Amino acid sequence: MHDHPGGVLDISANALAGLLDAAHEPILVRDLEGRILFWNGGCETLYGHGREAARGAYAPQLLATVFPAPLDEITARLLDEGRWEGEVRRRLADGREAVIALRWSLRRDDAGAAWVLETGRDVTEARRAEEALRRSEYRFRNVFHAMSVSFWELDFSALAGMFGALRARGVTSLRAHIAENPGFVREMMRASQVVDVNEKSLQLFEATREQLLGPVDRFWPPCSEHVFAASVVAALEKQPHYESEARFRTYDGREFDGLFTCCYPREYLPQGATLVGVIDITDRLRAQEDLQRVQADLAHAARISTLGELTASIAHEVNQPLSAIVTNGEAGLRWLKRETPDLDEVGRAFDRMIGEANRASGVIGRIRTMAVKGEPETARLALGALVEDSVVLVRRELTAHDVVLRVQVPAGLPEVMGDRVQLQQVVVNLLVNAAQAMAEAEERVLTVRAAVEGEAVALSVADTGPGVPPERAAQLFNAFYTTKADGMGMGLSICRTIAQAHGGEIVLAPGSGRGATFVLKLPCAGDAQELD
Repeated sequence: MHDHPGGVLDISANALAGLLDAAHEPILVRDLEGRILFWNGGCETLYGHGREAARGAYAPQLLATVFPAPLDEITARLLDEGRWEGEVRRRLADGREAVIALRWSLRRDDAGAAWVLETGRDVTEARRAEEALRRSEYRFRNVFHAMSVSFWELDFSALAGMFGALRARGVTSLRAHIAENPGFVREMMRASQVVDVNEKSLQLFEATREQLLGPVDRFWPPCSEHVFAASVVAALEKQPHYESEARFRTYDGREFDGLFTCCYPREYLPQGATLVGVIDITDRLRAQEDLQRVQADLAHAARISTLGELTASIAHEVNQPLSAIVTNGEAGLRWLKRETPDLDEVGRAFDRMIGEANRASGVIGRIRTMAVKGEPETARLALGALVEDSVVLVRRELTAHDVVLRVQVPAGLPEVMGDRVQLQQVVVNLLVNAAQAMAEAEERVLTVRAAVEGEAVALSVADTGPGVPPERAAQLFNAFYTTKADGMGMGLSICRTIAQAHGGEIVLAPGSGRGATFVLKLPCAGDAQELD
């Protein structure tokens, strides 16, 4: 090897072969027919064939090469242009198939003989990854446009600048900033851009694609701003998704109820991209309202039915104070008709009359609240008072069945949050069921207990009747299931609905001897939920 007069290194053939052999890239030299003249170490590493097996072999056959076009056409182009680039499939020595990116260069020696210098690069994994990505994108687009769910692709990259400005001002909590500056939510909405929508979105929001693209704030009424804010906070807290019910506005201003879902793919978050789904649940909410209305009607019917069963008890409770009023009235008249009226005795008689009248009025008021049909009214309630009111209504029923009542409700129990009428219906139903269940029992003891269990108050009603067979326990709370010959099977079902609406539950306690024990659990007032 020496300097050429023109300043270019003059490298001998042997030296050049040594350089090519030392290269990591697979390099081979062949003639125009495809016979291999040179096979470097890179070829051995990639293809798995030793140079002795490769030298003189016909390259397309040795490597089972599949070309992207007929080989004659590729060779003609090589001869015409002096080079060719493309990807082929080749089979390696171990039987695996690989995708190879080839680059051919046509060369001629001093005698004019042509040969081809080939360099290759294994792109199998890259092509496999590209194919997986292509299939993934195809599936995404297919789902995006074909599903009967409104899908939105949003670009909220502009929010990054807004959050950066907040941090520069010393704001560390987005939640606190939104609470102090409600208008910031609308600013975030205007900065969030709709970049793509599917066909279902066009139908649901009654607009064209062009009308839906742009700021998202046009489709969010003020009542749903808190949902949008919560979704942004969820993204900042790196949650995988967010879901909530919200109110939406169509392009022409009509509002509807929707289920809003938002996912935050990690690979797209840095670019500020997210996918939003909206499902119209207007009909579902209307159906829920209809169901609640029917349940309320059934509960009202059940209360009326219960009052019918308690007619004798109610009449007794009302007749007692009425009889006392008459007695005290007659006594007062006698004291007045004396030659010297005893006004002190008359006053005491009138006081007793007023007391008995108030007592009768209280009984009638309880009956009226049970009978009147109205919307649930949530208030803080003391279970002790609730049990006392319920016992007044069922006392005659208990007496008729010769039931001994034991009430063990501590005075210092936490209050619960709920509707007095509905919860009283549950307690009355449990008391009546227990009394009737002990009709054939020798010892008839009804025990009502209450205690705190964690963050709930548990009210138990236990009887000494025959109990509930295990095979029937699972069916007790099903609608229309009853063990009474003339029963409707709605009592316990409605009790469970009322308990669940108050964020609680009603269960049959596991058997521990004779009788049955039903337990009503309600959250303490501090943790109670609003009625559904």
